[in-house]
Amino acid sequence: MSQISDYHQYVYETPWGKLFYRLLWSQLDHLSLTNKDILDFGSGFGKTAEHFARKNKITAYEPNKEMLHYQDSSLPYLQITGSLENLFNRVGNQKFDYIFIHNVLEYVSDPQELLTKLKTLLKPDGHFSIVKHNKLGHVFASAVFADKPEKGIEILDQKQMISQSFGPMYIYSLNELKAWLSLPLINVLGIRAVYGLSTNNQVKYTQKWQNTMFQLEDRLSTDPYAKNVAFFQHVIV
Repeated sequence: MSQISDYHQYVYETPWGKLFYRLLWSQLDHLSLTNKDILDFGSGFGKTAEHFARKNKITAYEPNKEMLHYQDSSLPYLQITGSLENLFNRVGNQKFDYIFIHNVLEYVSDPQELLTKLKTLLKPDGHFSIVKHNKLGHVFASAVFADKPEKGIEILDQKQMISQSFGPMYIYSLNELKAWLSLPLINVLGIRAVYGLSTNNQVKYTQKWQNTMFQLEDRLSTDPYAKNVAFFQHVIV
C-alpha cells in the first residue's frame, strides 16, 4: 500500500478518522454554512468538499493528483488541481465567504506568503477555517497513547516533525498564525482532546463508544484547558 492509500483507509474506515470529521463538521455547522461560496484549499480526497456541497457552492483545490484518484463524488463542486497559479487563473475574480485550510499549512514552505495570497480571495466579511496540529496534543499522545515520554520531550524541544503520510511537517503556534495573518482570531476550538489517549482500540469500533465520545469531545472543544492540549485546533479567523 502507498502512504496515500493508507491515509485514505485512516480517513474513511477507522473510527478515529471518522470522529475527526464528525467533530470538524459539527463545529462548521455552527457557522450556518448555507448558500455560501467556499474554497476548500488542500481538499485531499474531497470528503469535506462533498459534505458541504449539499448546501453550498464549493470550489476545491488539491495539488496532489494521487489523492484525487480516490474521489468518489457525484455532487456538483469544482475540483481544481495543478499549481497555485492555476487555482488563481481558474477562480478569476471570484471571492469566497469561507476558505477552508485544514491540516495544510504544516507542509507549506512559506505559510505567510500563501495566506497573504489567499486573503485576496476572501470577501470583505469572509473567514478562514484553519485546522492545525497542536504541539501539546502531540506530546500527550506520545507520552500516554504511545508510551514514549522520550518522544514527548523531543516534540517539546522542536517544531519539525515527520508525518507518516506526508513527510516533514512544521508544528506552528497560534501566535505564529496571528503574525502570518495580521488578522484577529475569532475563535479557537479543540479537536481530539481525549479520544486519542486510550490504547483500547477495540472499544472504539462500537457505536455506543463513538457516540458518547463525540458528545464528550464536542463539550471539550470549547473548554479553555482541554482545547489547549487537543491534538488539533480549529481556528476561525
